[in-house]
Amino acid sequence: MQWRRWGRRGVRAPPAGRRRPGGRRACTGRRCLHSHTATGKGLLVYACSGAGGGAVECARRLLAAGARVDGAPARGDDVCTLTPLQVACGVGNLELVQLLLSHGADPFLSTQLNDALCYSAAAQYGCYSAVAVCCAHGRRACLRAAVRGGARAAQAVLSLEEVLAEGAAAPPVRHPAFTKQQQRALHDAMYCAAETDHLDITLELHALGVPWSLHAWTLSLAAAADAALDSVIDQLLQDFLQVCPSDDSHYSKQFIYECLPLLFNILRYSKKEGTVLLLADILCACYGREPVPGVAQPPPPVAPAPARVDPSYVNNPSLADVTFRVEGRLFYGHKIVLVSESPRLRAMLAPARSSNEALPVANTAPPLVQINDIRYHIFEQVMKYLYSGGCSGLDIPETDVLEVLAAASFFQLLPLQRHCEARAAKSVDLHNLVSVYIHAKVYGATQLLEYCQGFLLQNMVALLTYDDSVKRLLFGKRLPGHNVLGALLVTLQKRIEARKNQAKNR
Repeated sequence: MQWRRWGRRGVRAPPAGRRRPGGRRACTGRRCLHSHTATGKGLLVYACSGAGGGAVECARRLLAAGARVDGAPARGDDVCTLTPLQVACGVGNLELVQLLLSHGADPFLSTQLNDALCYSAAAQYGCYSAVAVCCAHGRRACLRAAVRGGARAAQAVLSLEEVLAEGAAAPPVRHPAFTKQQQRALHDAMYCAAETDHLDITLELHALGVPWSLHAWTLSLAAAADAALDSVIDQLLQDFLQVCPSDDSHYSKQFIYECLPLLFNILRYSKKEGTVLLLADILCACYGREPVPGVAQPPPPVAPAPARVDPSYVNNPSLADVTFRVEGRLFYGHKIVLVSESPRLRAMLAPARSSNEALPVANTAPPLVQINDIRYHIFEQVMKYLYSGGCSGLDIPETDVLEVLAAASFFQLLPLQRHCEARAAKSVDLHNLVSVYIHAKVYGATQLLEYCQGFLLQNMVALLTYDDSVKRLLFGKRLPGHNVLGALLVTLQKRIEARKNQAKNR
């Protein structure tokens, strides 16, 4: 009589074909090898969950007895389970993986099923392919064995098809080619490797020809930056155009709000000039070659406005009721003209009030106001603007535009400030960008500052190789309280969003 052990040691199973005490018939032959337990795993799957040599011997005997190498369910059955190869790859038993592959196990077979009526993660059943399991658990040796085994099978199929199609001898040996199903499995495997921070496996998959996805590339770049792997960072940056070509359709929300901040963060802390230039080239490509939006001149009046006062009264002591001292020289003015548009001059020229009097204190002598930090001819340009009532009659030399801008900001003359911003934006070049940028930030010229940021992004490579002033602006502390790289990031994000909106409206 044949006896088999069942369950705990010392407990004997009934002879094959007889019923157990619970009424169930003992399994026999191949039916036992392929049957599922309550958890949905077959005997070969349990055997492959071991890590030692005994697991290999047990699996070899089961396979010799006729166990199905891809598990209990036949391929195509609607059954959610784990294949033996998936379990062996998760354990990391390389010898067992090689055994299963030699018996025809498919490393690209996925047993994952999704519930189309539910979007939660709990609606997913089964498992990704064995190559994805290797990537998720960091089993690099098992991955190499699995990919080699799957590639050989795919190469054999493709070679046969080519022979039948061409009616000739077998083509020369070439790099392993993968079917579309295998390519999808490898793409999922790269996703798993990137999600679990296995950078070496992600790079190896890309070397096999798996194309980058934006998600996998971004996670790999972040992992390389965290580990300070400069050579890997440079390698990933050189692959940028494979991830995001110049077409705006590839600039997704993930790229704008996850990838771009990562690129700027690497730029901030990178010490290698080559890495900085690679990043600068990428940012220039993202900004595009379309012209930088200029600064608009203040809108002209509907009808030409007459001059407030005859120009002959500029710096004329006749009827003057206020005197300014600028660089030791006197400049005569008229309060009624000056206080009408400038809040700062209105506050400066307001008459002093006594604590016991509600009315101004009488003073027959014209007040003398000291003006500091403004040169005489710059102050004269401001006065001409106030007396003429507009910017059309001004003739400001290019060398004085930034100084007039500073004076307009001090006296709170917004139209004159806008006029100087528009003039300064037209003259921005590689030589004066840093100076214009600093003036725009210090004196609150927001439109000019945005123009300088766009110019810097569009010409960053040329600016970084021109001189060190741009590097000091980007990485130094020349503007306390102002994050230059952070401002450039916001400008670039707005630029890409604006281009995408324009493309949608077409």
